Formats: sequence, structure tokens, C-alpha cells
Amino acid sequence: MDETTWRSATIVWARASDIRDFTASDLAAMGEGQLARFRGLKGERAAAFLTGRALIRQLVLRLGGGPRVPLDSICPRCRKDHVAPRTPGFVLSVSHAGDLVAVAASTEPTLLGIDVEHDSAAARVSELGPVFPAASVPDLAGWTRIEAAIKADGRGVEIDPGDVRLRREPGQDGPEPDGPGPAGPPEWSAALPGRATPLQVATLPGPTGYTLSAARG
Repeated sequence: MDETTWRSATIVWARASDIRDFTASDLAAMGEGQLARFRGLKGERAAAFLTGRALIRQLVLRLGGGPRVPLDSICPRCRKDHVAPRTPGFVLSVSHAGDLVAVAASTEPTLLGIDVEHDSAAARVSELGPVFPAASVPDLAGWTRIEAAIKADGRGVEIDPGDVRLRREPGQDGPEPDGPGPAGPPEWSAALPGRATPLQVATLPGPTGYTLSAARG
């Protein structure tokens, strides 16, 4: 398990093959709903789900939670089990890219979202012109920043990615750097329709061959 930090969030990632000591019994201890959801998945999706829950448990325990890590991911609007997992005392976000899973956790009462994409997804993102009729198509890093902001916002598919407006924070104009500077990674503000205050977004050092961004509010 590797990790990075940004503001109040700790972000870890691992592949399904890296997690060997987390079983369905461990998952059941986090909630019968989690086990039921796992049993409805197959193949890579099932392995990624189990890996994500294992990372959540490890991270929450390390950050002072526990001894149990109960999870709830029931949507308060539709009552289906599909939203970002919740556990008392923490804000969580999960993202998958094939067999790689990233998890972010914060003990602060903040909005939080992450998105990770394999670098090979850049070609797919470049074809998203119809999604951005009023703006230029973002590169892969920009796309992950938009996705992270939408996850942090919490309204999911209600937000059209083409309606999210990213703006570099004051004093950070110019070409995007290859990595974080002395003061940390460059940051953007993300304005979403229907939200009065913009979210803070950054692209972070992450797993080799992947692009990782996080958002908070």
C-alpha cells in the first residue's frame, strides 16, 4: 500500500493482488450490506470492491478509528447501495482504474472526492468533445480533477462534466508543472452548477502510470 497526503486527506492505493489477508468474513464485519453488494459483483469488479474495503479498514484504523469500521453506502435519495461509503468520524472517497484502487480519508468534516485513471485513458478523454461543447476538452489530469470535484460534490450523475469550470488559483498561472513545487501541488478551484462555493482541486503524485486528483470543499 502506497500513499500521499493533501491538505487534511490521506490517500492510499493498491492492486487487488496486493491484498491477501482480507476475506469475505472481514467484509461482513463492516456490514452485511457490504457483503451483499460484494456478492453481486464478479471478476475484476468484485476484486476491486474487496480491495477498496480492505484499504478503507487499514486507513481508518491507522488514522485512529476502530476497533470496528462499520460502513454504510446507501443513497439517502434512492435507497440503493451505490454512494461513497461512510463510517463515523471519517469522510471517504474511493476510485478504481482496472485492478488499481485508491482510497482517500479525512477526519475533518469536509467534502472529499478522488479520481484515478490509467494514463492510457488519455486517448479516450481526447474524444470527449461532445461533452464539452462550450469549453475546450481537458487533458487527462483535467478530466480527473473534474471527476474528483463531482465526487466531492455528492450529486453524481446529476452534474454534467461539461458544466464544471476549473480555474487555476491566483498566483499559479502559467504552464502546468510536471510535479508538486515546494508549497505542494498546484491547485484549481472547481465551480459546479448549483453550488455556491467552489471546491479546491489538485492533481497529486500517485501511482506510476496513473493520474490521480483529489477535491475538497
